[in-house]
Amino acid sequence: MKRWIWRTIGGVAALTLLGFVIIQQKNKRCQGIVIQLDEQAEYPFFTEDDIKNLVNNNNTDQIEDILFEKINLQTIETRVLKNRLIKKCQAYRDLFGHLVVIIEQQKPIGRLVGYSGENQLLTASQGGYLTETGELVPLSSRFAARVILVSGDFFKNPKKNLHSENGQRLVELLKIIQKDPLWKAQLTELTVLADGEITIQPLVGQYQIEFGLPDNIDKKLKKLSIFYNTILPLKNWERYKRVSVKFKNQIVCELKFQPVLVKNLDI
Repeated sequence: MKRWIWRTIGGVAALTLLGFVIIQQKNKRCQGIVIQLDEQAEYPFFTEDDIKNLVNNNNTDQIEDILFEKINLQTIETRVLKNRLIKKCQAYRDLFGHLVVIIEQQKPIGRLVGYSGENQLLTASQGGYLTETGELVPLSSRFAARVILVSGDFFKNPKKNLHSENGQRLVELLKIIQKDPLWKAQLTELTVLADGEITIQPLVGQYQIEFGLPDNIDKKLKKLSIFYNTILPLKNWERYKRVSVKFKNQIVCELKFQPVLVKNLDI
């Protein structure tokens, strides 16, 4: 009987304390905004002040010194995510009375030049980034990402085409190029035709690389590596007109003013 009484008293005390804490928390005001930028981001698209401006809606809706019960955390997250260079946002309040906002940036793998949408031409100074999730997002006014340029009729309707099978494979190819130091340094632009066929422009030389459809990516890049390591050193960079790795087990090399060289491989 005594044990039951003490349990009841303890339960009432705990509920009373909980109620007091809830009331106290409701009466707390935001003591400041703590921003946690994306530590894994390769490019610094944002500063802490940039994110604070998004949180405060460009100083039209100041959060600091406002009662927490009047702050809608989901509204804060939605407000921050309106900047499409931000992939994820989490907002919460800590034990010290701060509003904590954590962001994750989009990861660009290509910069689109030529089209922003159906029949809408872009200049190189406009454009947008193609992300590793297959989205097209605006450029950053703060920092230019060092990524390969992409262009071509494939991007006349980017929403539809990037979610197609060829579009998903194209994204995989761009992710590989972005992560590989050799390809990131050597390859400067991908032109994608309406049917998904890819032509690549290298950094050095006037030749074109015919990649074909974005399939068998590993094998095609292996053939391209063979070209760079064993074939290209035999001739001057400027003497090549065309290199094709689109055909199975073949590298086709066309020199200016000379017959086409076909090297058969078994890979």
